[in-house]
Amino acid sequence: MRLKPELYFFAVVVALSAAGLDSWAVAQLPSLSMSPMLDCSGLPCADVTVGGSTHLKMLIDTGNPNSVLDLSKATELGVELKPLLGRDGKPYARYSAGTVKDVRLGDVALGDIEFLVSTLQPGIRKGSRPSGDGSLSYTAFEGRILKMDYKGQRVGISELLKADTPCPEICGTPTTPTFGKEGPPILATTGFQLNGKLITVQIDTLYGGTMLIYPTSVEKLGLAAELQSTKIRRFPYTDGGVEMIEGLAKTEGFEKHALMKNAPLYFATPKVHLPDGLFDGTVGQELFLGRVVTIDLHAHRFWII
Repeated sequence: MRLKPELYFFAVVVALSAAGLDSWAVAQLPSLSMSPMLDCSGLPCADVTVGGSTHLKMLIDTGNPNSVLDLSKATELGVELKPLLGRDGKPYARYSAGTVKDVRLGDVALGDIEFLVSTLQPGIRKGSRPSGDGSLSYTAFEGRILKMDYKGQRVGISELLKADTPCPEICGTPTTPTFGKEGPPILATTGFQLNGKLITVQIDTLYGGTMLIYPTSVEKLGLAAELQSTKIRRFPYTDGGVEMIEGLAKTEGFEKHALMKNAPLYFATPKVHLPDGLFDGTVGQELFLGRVVTIDLHAHRFWII
């Protein structure tokens, strides 16, 4: 949607147009607190403080509704732990739950956050989990804007918003379908396209590939030939380490913008968890590199430039 400014705004609009869409999008956003985007096994993380003094290196995980904390760090922080109960009322053997108070990212106070607590180091040493003290899920940023600037290597968040932010051009609409009929709520959005066909995908910043298309969407997207590829790639941090079939897409993009041409395209093998046809696929790290990903978790909008 293009704005039609009054004449007395002409000079400003010309300046913004010369600077391009990036500058216009920034001009319209509320103030964001920016922090360095750190590297945790090749995936995005950031320095988080607790209680004003303790620093944690936390992954930014938009693919999970639950924030996670290593048991050793929870013990160091004196977090009171309680059993994590399943739907049958029985406790999970390797997990506890605990609330960490006064969590901050940059200059923004995220408040008190409940974490799943587990011993993460064995998985890190094994190579089935990326390094770090834990992760902040998308639910930690509810009511805020989360900006993942892969181009400038920064992570930005807003204070809690009271009003909707205008969409800078074309936005997708994030929703929280469950991952499978019995699975947890995940963050998905409209707006992405594959070979010119619009799809609904999970946004997963800890998925290391481009696009993963699930079996129930292969036929409707005309991908039967691509699925026959014999090329296999292993993703160590997805589902504890799984192999995927690697095909080729003509274009992978967002609305009318092609993000990648002749791009790797992935398909599930039997060990990959499936969402029971509730959405088409998952997008991740390799599609975001060199781009700026913005998720408005107040107005429920998504865009990538």
